Amino acid sequence: MIPFVVNLLIPFVVSLSSTLRRALSNALLSVDEGHERNQQAQRFTKAIYPECSLWSRLLIVFLSISAFLPAGQGAATNQQKSDTSPVVELVAPSIIAVKSGSLLEQKLSISTVQKEQISTPLLTVAGAVVARLPAGSGPMEDRWQFNSIDLSGVYADWQRARAEKEFNTKRLIKIRELTAAQFNSQKLVVDRLRKLVATGTEAIRDLTAAEANLLQVQLEGQQAVYEAETALTVSTRSRAALERKLLQEGVDPLLLESSSSGISLIMADVPELRISLVAVGQSCVAQFYGLPEKKFIGKVRSLAPTLSAQRHTLRVFFELNDENDQFKPGMYAEIGLGTDPRAAILVPADGVLHSENTDFVLIGAGPGLWRITQVQVGENISDRVEILKGLQGNERIIGNGAILLKPMLVQALQNEAAIIKNQSLGLKQ
Repeated sequence: MIPFVVNLLIPFVVSLSSTLRRALSNALLSVDEGHERNQQAQRFTKAIYPECSLWSRLLIVFLSISAFLPAGQGAATNQQKSDTSPVVELVAPSIIAVKSGSLLEQKLSISTVQKEQISTPLLTVAGAVVARLPAGSGPMEDRWQFNSIDLSGVYADWQRARAEKEFNTKRLIKIRELTAAQFNSQKLVVDRLRKLVATGTEAIRDLTAAEANLLQVQLEGQQAVYEAETALTVSTRSRAALERKLLQEGVDPLLLESSSSGISLIMADVPELRISLVAVGQSCVAQFYGLPEKKFIGKVRSLAPTLSAQRHTLRVFFELNDENDQFKPGMYAEIGLGTDPRAAILVPADGVLHSENTDFVLIGAGPGLWRITQVQVGENISDRVEILKGLQGNERIIGNGAILLKPMLVQALQNEAAIIKNQSLGLKQ
């Protein structure tokens, strides 16, 4: 029975041994011993199989399988482990780990940020010439030129309200003086009659009539003062309303009153998110589209008290000297605000990641570790961008290639939002 089974297995064993012989030959070829060792292996395998008995052949096959398979399984296991290790992952709520030596790490450009002295604008916005006061001998109120008929009409109404307020102020003062004089005069008459009635030289009815006149003078004086005060209040409120309308139209009334000849008033709109970057006294530069070869320097004179209802912008006002009559009302310009020299931090523009209306950079937190850091950015300067808040200087950040890690940033933000949501639900429960 056994010889019969052995005879049945001989073809299978021979086929298997041939396969193993080829694998053994290929393995020997990879050991860098060349063609010679390959031939030696083939002669060895061809020589040994014919000379061995059947049981010897089976033993050789078993030993070959035992020696060959574990090594292959170990290599496959190591290869699998190498393939499954993550190249990039979140190891903490705001920490990204990048595998050292990986292809991804090689694509990341690392730089160290430093503070630099610059005088480029903090903010660049659009602006326009809204009013101009040319030189002349006539009254200043009659020489103002505006960029629209509506603004000219509002200015005329404001001037009229201003005149009415001044008139009512003076009128109130005079009425109070007149009322006081009439009351004092009539009071003297009453006091004199009281003395005469006491001595018996005047009748009591004359004293009574004088006292009645005194009350009438007092009441008429109070009425006149009240009417004058009401007129002054109305004119004051009317002027205040027109001042607000002037501001909405793009002109600061205080500048209209204090500007000198040869001055143009410039208005710039600053977005609501950037109003913290502007302040009175800041240096600014204007480059008009109609005069592209020139730049004009000025200083911020005032800020509007409220935001524009239509654009949600803050209006910034400043003056420019216009002695050569270069500016015309309505001319548009690019306004750079905040040009005073300052120490600034500049980073590669590619290193700033934007997500959910917020900007982030990746700061080195150790070998292969990068911390997600929120920053406030300013204007672009060539291929770099100014960082207004979030960095102190001397930090290592990822520049070019940071966009490759944005999925990790988005995942970190989503995780943080989920934690906050769960905490709020826990508090409600």
